[in-house]
Amino acid sequence: MPRPKLHSDEAVLEAASDVLLRTGPIQFTLSDVAQALGMSRAALIQRFQNKSALLHRLAERDVALTREYLDGFPPGRSVEDLWRFLSDIVLGMGDGAGFQVRLLIAWSEATDPVLKGLGSERYRRVQAAISARVPLGTPNPEALAEHLHAVIAGATMQWLVADEAPLGRFVLDRLSVAMAIAFPGHEFEA
Repeated sequence: MPRPKLHSDEAVLEAASDVLLRTGPIQFTLSDVAQALGMSRAALIQRFQNKSALLHRLAERDVALTREYLDGFPPGRSVEDLWRFLSDIVLGMGDGAGFQVRLLIAWSEATDPVLKGLGSERYRRVQAAISARVPLGTPNPEALAEHLHAVIAGATMQWLVADEAPLGRFVLDRLSVAMAIAFPGHEFEA
């Protein structure tokens, strides 16, 4: 008879996420995750096979959490609704503490086909959520959503070398310029 699980898969994934955000994907080990949970490495391997499988499960969980997060925003198709949504997701990026580790995670997404596919799905969901809030009557809402998402990503990369803080405010400042170009006559307070 198999022994009962002392930790749910969700608890393991939460602990693994904490370890990943602290160590980055290169130094991430099953031993560190097992130690964080107070379980044996062997028990962790029995459930998740290896480091890659656990990282894949973490990425799947991240896609699901992104979907839940985006679904939690109220719908709306006005310029103000779009700006409120963009402001919320950008300010949710925080002050940038630990962002270097997120950059390493993005690098691992670029080198592992499974992680790359899940990362692409997460980005598509964000872009679709932006597109769903572009005001009705705006020409080519999908292209605008793609552009606004690119501004967020590009400004995030600029922030890494700009030596300005916090990250969310830095990105929002740049995004407000793009919004002013897309919607002249509106003001976008960063």
